[in-house]
Amino acid sequence: MDIDGLRVAGPEQVYPVREDSLLLATVSEVRPGESVLEVGCGTGLASRAAARAGARAIASDLNPYALQWLTETSAAEDLRVDCVRGDLLSCFRRFDVVLFNPPYLPTTPPETDPDPWQDLALNGGKDGQRTLRRFLKMLPQHLAPRGRAYVLHASIPSARGPSKFPARELGKGWEVEPVGARKVPGEDLTVYRLNRVPADVRPTIRRRG
Repeated sequence: MDIDGLRVAGPEQVYPVREDSLLLATVSEVRPGESVLEVGCGTGLASRAAARAGARAIASDLNPYALQWLTETSAAEDLRVDCVRGDLLSCFRRFDVVLFNPPYLPTTPPETDPDPWQDLALNGGKDGQRTLRRFLKMLPQHLAPRGRAYVLHASIPSARGPSKFPARELGKGWEVEPVGARKVPGEDLTVYRLNRVPADVRPTIRRRG
C-alpha cells in the first residue's frame, strides 16, 4: 500500500511508526471495496493506507490516545477510518483483510514497563509471542472464507532463543507465506500473509531462498 504523505508522528502515549509499522503498511495488499481491520492500530498507518486505497477500514486498539489521534488525523487527511476500542478480534465479525503488528518483545514480569501504554505496545510475554498466539487462535472466526491476514513477526536472537512463527495456532487449512522482510539491529522482521486453503492441505510456511 502507498503511505506517501500520511502523517507518521503521533503523541507520546502511542507506539511510534518504526520499521515494523512501515513494513506491514507497505507490503500488505488491499483492494477497493474490501473490508479491512487493523488490530492494535497505534497511529493507524496501515488502516489509513487501506482507506486511501478504497477499502472500508476499521482500526482497533485498547489505547484511547491512539484512537483519539487516529480519529482526528484520518479526518484531517480526508480518510474514513472507523475507530473501535477493543481487545484483538473479540468485538468483531468477519473481514476480507486483517492487519496486525503485535507486541513482540520478550518480557518477564520484572521487565514490565511502568507506562501502561508502552507496555501494551511492546510486551510480548516471556517468549515474545503471547499476544500473537491469542490473535492466531481467534483469527479463523473473524476472517471471510476467501480472506487473508497480514501479520508482522519478529525473530529476536536472545538468551531465550530466536522465535519462529507459531503457525500451528491457526489449526488446519492455512497457508502461511512471507511477503516482506527487513533486518534491523537485533530483530529480523517478516510479514506473513495467511490464506485459507482446502481442508485436506496441511498448513505450510513458505520460506525465502
